[in-house]
Amino acid sequence: MKLFAQQGHGKGNKIHKGLEDQSLDGVILSPRDEKKENIIALKKELEQSYPTTEILLDPQFYYATYIDGVSKHLDSLSYYPGKLALSNLRSLRNIHEYVSKCLIFQQELDLHQLVSPTILIPNFTDRYAQISLSMAEESVAEAKKLGRPLFISLVFNESALNESRSVDEFLNELTMLETEGFYITVARNNTGYDQKFDEVTSLINLLTMIYSLGEVNEYKVILGYSDIVGLLYLAVGAYGIGNGWHNSLRKFTIQQRILPSSGGRPPRERYTSLPLLNSILMSELDSIAKVIKTYSGDLEDYLSKALYDNIVLSGSSPSTEWSRSISHLQHWSALKKGINNLKKLDISERLDEIQKQIDHAKALYKILESMAIQFDTSSSSHHLGNWDTALKQFRNIHQV
Repeated sequence: MKLFAQQGHGKGNKIHKGLEDQSLDGVILSPRDEKKENIIALKKELEQSYPTTEILLDPQFYYATYIDGVSKHLDSLSYYPGKLALSNLRSLRNIHEYVSKCLIFQQELDLHQLVSPTILIPNFTDRYAQISLSMAEESVAEAKKLGRPLFISLVFNESALNESRSVDEFLNELTMLETEGFYITVARNNTGYDQKFDEVTSLINLLTMIYSLGEVNEYKVILGYSDIVGLLYLAVGAYGIGNGWHNSLRKFTIQQRILPSSGGRPPRERYTSLPLLNSILMSELDSIAKVIKTYSGDLEDYLSKALYDNIVLSGSSPSTEWSRSISHLQHWSALKKGINNLKKLDISERLDEIQKQIDHAKALYKILESMAIQFDTSSSSHHLGNWDTALKQFRNIHQV
């Protein structure tokens, strides 16, 4: 079970520090957000300083199908075709060319593991899904010629997961592919930062997809742009999850990652609490620290027992010495602690552990509510019922 840094804009020294902290196991490079020469330099640095780091590159080919998409540095890369109409992707000759250029580009960067190009799938029954499968099949053939392991990239809308039958049919097609694994990105509906899926059905079907590919068929499955909900993915059989420093690197949405952004206010500092299975605002942690003394409680009951907790406990209030950069690193450290709690367990034990954590988080939220602690929507407990229902139904369906 691995935690990958989901690279984006403004990496600074975050990736290096996360690897030094042993919070990260790998990196998913973003050619959209870095010039080619910077990607080459970063890859060389990581290989020299952290030789066990697993490195992949997300080709982000799907930007080409969006006329208004902000492709940034992709436009300067040899494999990126620029804006494409759907008609450009109906030709198998064109698909072969796009795939070949993309994989050769990665080979020339001397990446051990290749990632296929793909387009975003709105629904598993439409033409985009068939094109995505054609690109996957062509990528398998080309990767064999290059003699390198391949991850099939898939990007699809969260709403596509609502149709169980089409998910199952698409999944049957995927399990026919001779590949190392899958790199999956779910384009979420809601741009707000939270851990909740809009529909329980979509989460159940995503867990089923991961379980079928990872646990049953033994592919390596990496879920990009994942957050604390990624612990569920790992519990059902995922090999790894990707997570970045901006909220848009923890939850992929078309509005935030592809289309022009109007900006917004700077993100507020947060603390990731494993006991609450959530990332809460530092102002909320301050409130907990202040009120809990009145009830003779212990603030450490709400802390992750990971790196940087000493900073929370050292000041008159938790946020005294906190910063945005510490917030990013603490988030990775807490996630890694959560991942380590699931290691060396079989799937039934992992799911038991996650359900126990959900029950515990619910109980803690009830205690805090009784103390009149107010939470922002992004920090509230509304995701826990969503997770609980999805996991119980998933276990009933698959008898695990």
